Amino acid sequence: MMQQDKQTYRTALDDFRRLRSRAAMDRFWAGIRGESLDLLPYHEVSSKLRAVSQTNLGLQVVPLEKIIGSVNRTDDFDRNFRPLSDDDITRWANVKTAMTSPFHVGVPPVSLYKIGDAYFALDGNHRISIAKEMGLDTIEAYVTEVKTKVPISSSFTLEELVEKAAYADFLEDTHVDRILPDIDFSLKRFEQYPLLKEHINVHQYYMGIERNREVGFEEAALDWYDQVYAPVARIIDDSGLRYEFPEFTVTDLYLWVLDKQEDLRETYGTPFKTENVVDYVASREGKWTNAVGAVADRELDSLHSDCLFRDILVGISHTDPDLVALQQAKLMNRCEEGNIVGLHVLSESDTASVETEAGLETSFYNSLHDNQMDGRFIMVPGSVSPNLREYSLLSDVLIVKLSHPPAGSVIDRLSSGVITLLQNSRRPVMFVKDTALRVERILLIYDAAEKSREAFFIAAYYAARYNCELYILMPAKEDKANLEARQFAQDYLVNLNLQDSTSWLTQAQLDDDINAFIEEKFISTIILGGYKSSGLLGRIFSSSIDAILENSRIPVLVCQ
Repeated sequence: MMQQDKQTYRTALDDFRRLRSRAAMDRFWAGIRGESLDLLPYHEVSSKLRAVSQTNLGLQVVPLEKIIGSVNRTDDFDRNFRPLSDDDITRWANVKTAMTSPFHVGVPPVSLYKIGDAYFALDGNHRISIAKEMGLDTIEAYVTEVKTKVPISSSFTLEELVEKAAYADFLEDTHVDRILPDIDFSLKRFEQYPLLKEHINVHQYYMGIERNREVGFEEAALDWYDQVYAPVARIIDDSGLRYEFPEFTVTDLYLWVLDKQEDLRETYGTPFKTENVVDYVASREGKWTNAVGAVADRELDSLHSDCLFRDILVGISHTDPDLVALQQAKLMNRCEEGNIVGLHVLSESDTASVETEAGLETSFYNSLHDNQMDGRFIMVPGSVSPNLREYSLLSDVLIVKLSHPPAGSVIDRLSSGVITLLQNSRRPVMFVKDTALRVERILLIYDAAEKSREAFFIAAYYAARYNCELYILMPAKEDKANLEARQFAQDYLVNLNLQDSTSWLTQAQLDDDINAFIEEKFISTIILGGYKSSGLLGRIFSSSIDAILENSRIPVLVCQ
């Protein structure tokens, strides 16, 4: 060995000792934290992930950070390819000398296996270690790509291997990766793969009954994806549920939502829409969704076929002995598969007898039976407003009898259950007093507020779907925001061919006497947006909503 090679070799020995010391210290602290710095074993990974083919990719430049495992040297180096044994010092130093001495022609490229975005060292573990120690970013390598049932990334850990292996087993068992090659059905809760397969098998069974023939698994899987999985996945995406539960995959959430949906059906004996169940279960977990069950801007052609309020929640209480709210719900129920749920909340101060409670339930079912309608009566303990808000998430609209409008002093407003309900509800709330009326002639109170737009969509829906007369009342002040809101509404109504059957009004035209106008035009329903402010300010300061709720004798629908 030449003199300069000897110096390079001695420096390499020092570099090894420094790297070895750093590796030992990092492994110590990783053990304290319960982390692993182990290289991933190629044979175990490729076997458990079900390797299916190999392709020679030739000579490539590979990022060093993406080399996360080794074929046969996992005991000699850690995840960063730092040496774990002092016995390796001589070979390591010799290789570094060969790589760095000006009297050497260098070293050959390493050999790697590639799985997904990760690489495993077949040959050249020491060269990789030294390249990383030298601060290099890449290395030349002969690469063989190994296709597995489940791809991985360079952030893959040994802890994830069990999860990925379970997915590979599921794919090997069902072949859904061949049937639906572009769809990721992976689960974080990997113990639920048998349940996921059962979903397909159950769908296969009922397909066979429906089609009166034997249905193969592949045909069933394709139909299950189109008819069941994909629609639920879209609801999950639209709701933002994935962002509220980032630790779960879409398939995790799919199984969770459908499980909760079935639990609710078994508990209450009535089906609930998937989008409403998503809102409900998220709320129970303290999470926030985009309220996909609420009214939104719908495609114009769907306005004539959609059922806007299929699921109606009705507050049933002793303050409504005539069940006026239920009568209103029956008039609102225009869906072929409409579902009315009556909710009676047993508050701590409730002194009604068992016989009285049973009488409410009997009256509820008798009233529906008289109109040949189906429904379900639910009785729960607790406070009225929170329970109405929570269970309304399972519905499209909430209808309650208005016995105590939010008016009067600041103290009265601070304690108002109506304000509490409106500030926290995520569904439209219809208030009815003494008389239930069919939605036939609508007074829409409309402005530039966001909540007012939902009110507009509902009013437009009824006008287009049921030929309801529509009157739109706007503020007399024609500022930019209100002018833009009016232009939007006019354009929308033109597309629905409602421009000639819609009347526009201002507060000045009514001389602030809305009740006289309501009587003159036989208005049956008022529709408007909810409180613009929330929290304490919304309770303290008076609102036009409060005045309408206090003075109106006809049903009022407040949108959220």
